[in-house]
Amino acid sequence: MSACPPRELLETLEQGGLDDSKAEPIERHLEHCATCRASMDRIRQTDDYATKLRAVMPVNGDDATDTSVQLAAAGSGDTTVGIASLTEAPTGNRAAVKAADFGSADWMIPDYERVMLCNEGSYGTVWAVRDRVGVYRALKIIDLERLSRLGVKCREKSALEAYCRRVSNDPHLITIYHIGMIDKLLYYTMDLADDYTSRKSVRDVFPASYRPLTLDIVLRERALGVDVGIEIARRLLMGLSRLHELELVHRDVKPSNIVFVNYCPKLADIGIVTTSTETGDSIGTQRYMPPDKVMDKTADTYALGKVLFEMLAGPGAEGFPVLPADRRWNQSRWNRNRISRVIARSCEDTADKRYESATAMLNDLEQCVELTVESLFDDVEETPPAPSRSAAHEAIELGYATIRALPWIFAIIALLVIVSLLTT
Repeated sequence: MSACPPRELLETLEQGGLDDSKAEPIERHLEHCATCRASMDRIRQTDDYATKLRAVMPVNGDDATDTSVQLAAAGSGDTTVGIASLTEAPTGNRAAVKAADFGSADWMIPDYERVMLCNEGSYGTVWAVRDRVGVYRALKIIDLERLSRLGVKCREKSALEAYCRRVSNDPHLITIYHIGMIDKLLYYTMDLADDYTSRKSVRDVFPASYRPLTLDIVLRERALGVDVGIEIARRLLMGLSRLHELELVHRDVKPSNIVFVNYCPKLADIGIVTTSTETGDSIGTQRYMPPDKVMDKTADTYALGKVLFEMLAGPGAEGFPVLPADRRWNQSRWNRNRISRVIARSCEDTADKRYESATAMLNDLEQCVELTVESLFDDVEETPPAPSRSAAHEAIELGYATIRALPWIFAIIALLVIVSLLTT
């Protein structure tokens, strides 16, 4: 979209009234147009929903002005939202502050104590909550009545059914713990991401200022080390392989949907997971969507190829899919050119040229380890022996030890003399 959209269209976008096909071009335009971003900020500053949310946010007695929140482990968006300034959510999140009923003083979800609002969207919210045994989870609430009123299909309901019926506990996939319904509210709990600031798990202790540890927040700051980036990709491919073996497709692989739980990367946000036979809808995140819009298993490998490039090349790197050469590769066992070829194949323009599954991509990735004939005959570096101690040095040490022991020797002799006198 080149021309700026009218204000009415921006307001409709903010209220969640546009479907994905109409909303995504406007969101891409907002990324590059400062004028439209300013218009969106003004729209949000007059939003009554945000005012209501600010009034009810200090749920634990904390000072709302000192707390910032971001997307929780559900991975339902890319936007950072400040509690004290919900109207100033950055452009690009569709209806960042809506469905204010979920922020009302009447908490309707049984067995879970609300702790922090983590994300607010057009049709639902994500909260950090505490269950009855004191474990912290992410809880997502979806307003089915609002979806029905706007004529929007609830993809998440069918995604939950497909995911929970087929996927058992997997270390590389987000775990769903509980699904429930209250009136017209569908809710479910899942893993809560580690805290970015403290770098610790929040399963049992919730930090005063929580920021979820996602791959997105890490990549905003730095490129990852080669070994770390490839290991993260390997684990994510293992999770995707599990989905693909069960004939499921994730359809929204991206850094903000990759969370760290107990330091392990996991694929989160299952909201548009579907079976491999029902992938007709071209939905997902435009930046990580293949050009042919074929949203099958090859779309997942396409997106992960993009993520792998971003992890290894760093923010704003050019030359995709060829990875830039730097000193990190000289210290790594991975072959940069082979990794680039894996990325190139995973990100082909047409589905028939891409990896047909995550398993196929994982197999090729693991063949990129550098192994030369010379490495088989390298001398093993031995640990040098400890320096020998001279006889004179040992004699001096023995002398010092004897001097330190003299008081104890005299005390023992005196005690023996006293005992002898008392017994005679």
